[in-house]
Amino acid sequence: MGNRILVVDDEKEIRELLSRALTRLSHFRVELAEDGEEALRRIEQESFDLVLTDLKIPKKDGLQLVAEIAKSKPEVLTVLMTGHGTLDSALEAIKIGASDYLTKPLNMEETIVRLQRVLEERQRFARLKEIAAQLERANQELKRLDQMKSEFISVASHELRTPLATIKNVVQLILKGRTGEINEVQADFLSMAEKNIDRLTNILNNLLDLSRIEYGKIDIKSEELELRGIIEFILSSLKPQADEKSIKLDVEISKGLPPIYGDRGKIEQILTNLVGNAIKFTPEGGEVSVLSKPFHADGTMVAISVRDSGIGIPEDQQEKVFEKFYQVNGSLHRLTSGTGLGLAITKGLVEANDGTIWVESQVGKGSTFTFTLPVSKGEKRDLHFRHILDKAFQRAQGNFASLTLFLIEVLDEGSESKDALIGRLEKRLMECVYRKADMVVRREKDKILAVLCDTDVMGAQVIRERIEQEVRERFVEDLEAPPVIKVGAATYPEDALSKRELFRKAKAQLRG
Repeated sequence: MGNRILVVDDEKEIRELLSRALTRLSHFRVELAEDGEEALRRIEQESFDLVLTDLKIPKKDGLQLVAEIAKSKPEVLTVLMTGHGTLDSALEAIKIGASDYLTKPLNMEETIVRLQRVLEERQRFARLKEIAAQLERANQELKRLDQMKSEFISVASHELRTPLATIKNVVQLILKGRTGEINEVQADFLSMAEKNIDRLTNILNNLLDLSRIEYGKIDIKSEELELRGIIEFILSSLKPQADEKSIKLDVEISKGLPPIYGDRGKIEQILTNLVGNAIKFTPEGGEVSVLSKPFHADGTMVAISVRDSGIGIPEDQQEKVFEKFYQVNGSLHRLTSGTGLGLAITKGLVEANDGTIWVESQVGKGSTFTFTLPVSKGEKRDLHFRHILDKAFQRAQGNFASLTLFLIEVLDEGSESKDALIGRLEKRLMECVYRKADMVVRREKDKILAVLCDTDVMGAQVIRERIEQEVRERFVEDLEAPPVIKVGAATYPEDALSKRELFRKAKAQLRG
């Protein structure tokens, strides 16, 4: 059955000519209207695929008709007919929603070809839209399954750790002779059991860490840190392992290296994983070095490298070493293989601290794992926020997604200091956002909390109400002198097309 077309023209002869030609030559089903108001009434009451309208028609001209159809019935296509002297109006019609325009006098063969092309484009668009919807449904299902997997791993790991701890305590009591004397053979077997309990506990801890990272629930408490003390602490704690293999440990830190901004516990875990791996995969008598130096010319990042003289990683496997459960091929790796989770966890921890990590390696000459961390020097703590905003904004642009920035400020101190209040508020707000990409960041200089949410204007309104409810019901109620708290927000791309404008508008709303 042909497409249904409404022809709108105040000249009866032209209406009838178009009706006969379109019906006979292309099997379109054609209906007629002589002015804009009649056309809008028929479009409201009946179903049409396309409206072919003259520019100059009574009551509502062609531009007004195109604009109203685009607003009220966007699924209906529009094509404007215009004279040679009114091409500017035709271009204006394209801007406000028309699919094409035709110049009078009309060439019927060209008119039919152009109308068919417009309708075919809509069909292709409809198919692509349906495919996109199917892909989105499949993606949401994969996300749901991935979330279920992460939750299962988290629950199972928690449940298994308790009985393992009990078993280990019992084994240790027997080894210490608390339950009676044991012979040497029994002690050897029990020691073997204890080592395997420790190994299984480490696997469960790794699974829990990975689950938290993937589920976006890793807790980051950033502060200003001196790298030298952290590096030296990790090397001293791993020195016994290095001494067993006669491996030399070395450290080299650039003079005047600025303090970094990150989570101490997570950075210690990163270095422990990397240095521990370097020792594990370096033959006896080798060397492991930790080096640190400025990374960006503008002084915003520091690079920390762990270099070993081990057997190296083949080039075709270097990009895969950070994948879950991936094991590098090689005799030494097979002898010392683990779960394949250590580097995946390390990568997640580095990225949670707003850094990046990569590896450079040559087979037979060793490997160098390098990761970066943001610098923190007084007012430069705001660079940490700008770095996070930049990453979130680039991700939104690359994914054609929305991004909302909330700025939240405590205006008076009440019975507590402002820093303490902001700390308490930060904890509450982290419970308000649920998506993996959502982040709460403290802007130390301005004493403002920033919340970045992967959501559009409508979603932003919901989150804003959630934030205000959290403040009103769970934060303010337990304070003797409730503080005044203001919220400003802006959304990309609806409110701003650049991150500078996004921040400016959110701050203007906060101050307004």
